[in-house]
Amino acid sequence: MDIIEAINSRYSVRAFKPDPVPRRALEELLTVAQRSPSWANTQTWEFAVVGGEVMRELRDTLAARAFAQDDRNPDIPQPEWRPPFKDRRSENGRRLYDLMGIKRDDIEAQLNWFVQMYRFFNAPNAIYIYTEREISNWAILNIGLVAQTISLAAPNFGLGSVMLAAGISYPDTVRRILNIPDSKQLVISMAIGYPDTEARVNTFRTHRVPLSEVCTWHGL
Repeated sequence: MDIIEAINSRYSVRAFKPDPVPRRALEELLTVAQRSPSWANTQTWEFAVVGGEVMRELRDTLAARAFAQDDRNPDIPQPEWRPPFKDRRSENGRRLYDLMGIKRDDIEAQLNWFVQMYRFFNAPNAIYIYTEREISNWAILNIGLVAQTISLAAPNFGLGSVMLAAGISYPDTVRRILNIPDSKQLVISMAIGYPDTEARVNTFRTHRVPLSEVCTWHGL
């Protein structure tokens, strides 16, 4: 797939087929992703790839904590967004709820949808990306770059993905199940698998602000 086509056609997959992704395909995908740029070629990323019974345990345990509304304590605190970023997030959520037929006053439906994030939208596999805890913020930029490369390369293997902060909301649970040492900082998780193209939610596409709102030109 042409890289421009991959960028323009990428979307966050929120419904997956149950078929597990072969380990060989995931190995090839991550090998490609390791070609991502990083500050001074430091390559500060590490991966934990999850599937099978471990994936089921992870999904069930995180979903139970989310349903119980346990306090979240991610290694990287989630920000309090201000306008216009908060407005973009709110508009995105409203459009998604409208597509799924979730009403503003239907607290039960909203909670059930919220919990689906912690179930990785029932994806058969997940990828965790983490780094050393005591390290420069440049490491997190590097991880953003490699995560994007994974999402753009995934369709070449017939796969779809979605990046999930939900998966790192309970790092103690993740570390216990995946045996990740406390010296590592969990940065992002990704659900990955074969997209369910019949699912309504996978018709959802996000908007982008006009370039004129975020770009200034100098000497051009």
